Amino acid sequence: MIKAIIGNNISRSQSIIDENTTLREALEQANIDYAIGMTSLDGVTLKAGDLDKTFADFGIEDHCYLMNVVKADNAATIKVVGGVAVVESGAELATIAKVAKYRPEALSLFKGTGKDKEEVFKVGIAKAGTGSINQYGASYGTATNADGKATITLMIPDGTTNAKAWVMEKVGPAILNLNKVEAQFEGAIDEIDAELEAIEGNIAIL
Repeated sequence: MIKAIIGNNISRSQSIIDENTTLREALEQANIDYAIGMTSLDGVTLKAGDLDKTFADFGIEDHCYLMNVVKADNAATIKVVGGVAVVESGAELATIAKVAKYRPEALSLFKGTGKDKEEVFKVGIAKAGTGSINQYGASYGTATNADGKATITLMIPDGTTNAKAWVMEKVGPAILNLNKVEAQFEGAIDEIDAELEAIEGNIAIL
């Protein structure tokens, strides 16, 4: 049996777990939402597919730390200026395009597993325009902010007396799912860069 400390930014608890338990099962038993942020095992960031491996697969025999951390500085935010609301991604537009090309599955948020697995939110880049966002997904526009971060520009209807309330109703639930998807980008980019480096290493210019 393994003594595992499982937690997130807010709380952590100790669990006694069989070594053949998967990391996903352990997180769910501890009520930790692993769809948000990056999950690490003993300080090492996990990659796609690692959650369905067992503690034994990682050679854990005694104790470990299984943590999920949300990096708030990398989260999408909403800024209201006059009659305009701008959703600013935590990622650069070029990063999202790179993930779309090499790891398109990292742009989607799913619920359930196996036959019950269902896509509930998807992120993409619009071919033109200022982008859009709703309960089913977000499509970033072609323009970026000064830092190169992807943006979605929404026009607040004329006559709106409480812009913040309008934004919360229009975008609130969607921004939570958007950040869950964007939390997957870092791991995806690490995998992509490693693969591209390996490919480049096999190319010889004669």
